[in-house]
Amino acid sequence: MNSTDPRTLADIRAHVAVHYSAQQIAQTHNVAESTVRTRWFDWINQVAPAGLLKDERGYSELARTLFDEFAQVEKRDRKQWVLDAKSRYSQEWAGAGVIEGELMPEEVGNVLALRQTQTTDIELAVAQQLQSLEGLIDQVNAAEGNLSQADLKAAVARGQQRAVMLYQAELQAELQTTNALRQRRMGGNEVEP
Repeated sequence: MNSTDPRTLADIRAHVAVHYSAQQIAQTHNVAESTVRTRWFDWINQVAPAGLLKDERGYSELARTLFDEFAQVEKRDRKQWVLDAKSRYSQEWAGAGVIEGELMPEEVGNVLALRQTQTTDIELAVAQQLQSLEGLIDQVNAAEGNLSQADLKAAVARGQQRAVMLYQAELQAELQTTNALRQRRMGGNEVEP
């Protein structure tokens, strides 16, 4: 099959885009469908081109994400949210087929969006793996720190033991010599050192 075969393009569309109805989004946020279709859509349409938000099959994943964010925004903060969201998501629609304000054919945009989603998934996986690795490094460092502390305590204990043994030997020699000298002074016996 070549790339202009309608079945191929339909297959690409079916696998690339998940769509949501206004009813699904409205139920998620406990609002009326008309609120989603009119008032809310007007706001998110200021963030991203309508072609990336909605088609005849419903709302895109990007639209659902924006609706989810918008539902959390206070009325007085909506204009600022539009500005913030534009800056956050402009990369997404730039890579999904919008060039200088015009949309590419939907098939190309969908393929580009899929590629970006896959790349984002890989980046998230790498970030999670990196976080795991950093956790492992922290554990190794802590274990080495604990090992160093244990080595230090063992060295201190060995030093104390050696000092006690030396002092004990010295004290025993001193007592034996002192005892032998006393005996010699008193009785004239030979002194054994």
